[in-house]
Amino acid sequence: MNHEGQQSTALVAVDTSNESRLPEAVEKPQSYWGRISARYTAIWKGLLLVLLLFAVLFMLLFSRAFTYDSLFCFFKDLQAVSSFVPSDYTTVYATYEAGDYTALLYRGGIAFVNCGGIEVYSPDGQRLLDVSKAMKHPRATASRKYLVAYDQGGTSFSVTNSYAELFSGETEYPIYGAVVADTGHFALITASEQALSQVLLYDNNFNLIQRFQRASATVGVSVSQNGKRIALLGATADEGSVYSVVDIYRLGTTEPESRTTFTGEIPLALQFTDNKNYAVLTDTALRCMDVNGKIRSEKHYVGDVVGFIANENGALLAIETDAIGAQNRVLSLDDNGDVTYDALFVGDIRALELGEKEIFLLSEVGVTHIRTETDIAVTLAVEEGATDLFAVEQGEIRVVYPAKAEYLTFSAE
Repeated sequence: MNHEGQQSTALVAVDTSNESRLPEAVEKPQSYWGRISARYTAIWKGLLLVLLLFAVLFMLLFSRAFTYDSLFCFFKDLQAVSSFVPSDYTTVYATYEAGDYTALLYRGGIAFVNCGGIEVYSPDGQRLLDVSKAMKHPRATASRKYLVAYDQGGTSFSVTNSYAELFSGETEYPIYGAVVADTGHFALITASEQALSQVLLYDNNFNLIQRFQRASATVGVSVSQNGKRIALLGATADEGSVYSVVDIYRLGTTEPESRTTFTGEIPLALQFTDNKNYAVLTDTALRCMDVNGKIRSEKHYVGDVVGFIANENGALLAIETDAIGAQNRVLSLDDNGDVTYDALFVGDIRALELGEKEIFLLSEVGVTHIRTETDIAVTLAVEEGATDLFAVEQGEIRVVYPAKAEYLTFSAE
């Protein structure tokens, strides 16, 4: 058979090792913006982790901030934030109720407590709260967060914020005074059958946590704004001699941290100016003291007190020195106890207010604004019937009438 015409296929070994080997991947260097992006991503993740840890710790350590009342007030504030813009300050009109009433500055707005109940208004006049409550002699006190209203000589009291009544209570004996701190702690001065007077101290959950039975007639009480101390001012007598006594307690203790007495002086008022200092007024002297009983400043006077106020700015006192000539000595001290103003004022002082480096006096001729740094005084006329005033901002006040609060501005001199 002839195989010459036939084609044959031969198997040839081919080296394929070079063809099967793929090129190795080379990592491309990251660009500048890529590095920046990676760093920001890492920082962002770190911040989220820190925020999460902070939130957990905050909820564990400050759980009271997440109560229903706190959250309710927070969301209400968000809804009403436009009502608290300072430029919207205007005249506030309240519901008129015949009889006694009390007005006070509260959270930038104004609160009226009258024989018919409690009303709270925002700076632009919007009514935020209306609580019906019958009282014969309505009185009220407020901190930055809470308001306590009570019937002086009666046994009923209420605690509110700007939007709701948080608690309504009764005491065994008539109430003669009250004070409230930013923490929600509040105290009531009442009568007692076991002592000359007693002070009831409540916590921020409205629980009675302490009862001070006093061997003196308590005329003043103040709670520090951090809620750690309470100061009690009383009058007592020993062998025919009258004297004033100031007791400072840490909350939860039964023995005073310090006790100071002033022999031959009748107590009038007491007020913390910060967490460790307070002003105490007697019928002969105004003193700035610390919680250890040290007198930082002491100013004696002669005459009848026509007005007194103490706050974070210091203390302001007006003394009538000449009733016939309507002359009054006006004395102000700063938060360190240093004298910032001491001069005579001619006029019938009906109310006074102490701001930061300024004094406001309400008299029969109007409102007088005094800058303590320069002693410059400016008087603006107001309507008849004004009963009180409250400082709002620098050179700005509310002038209070029985059912109205007017906004008054003094231009910069």
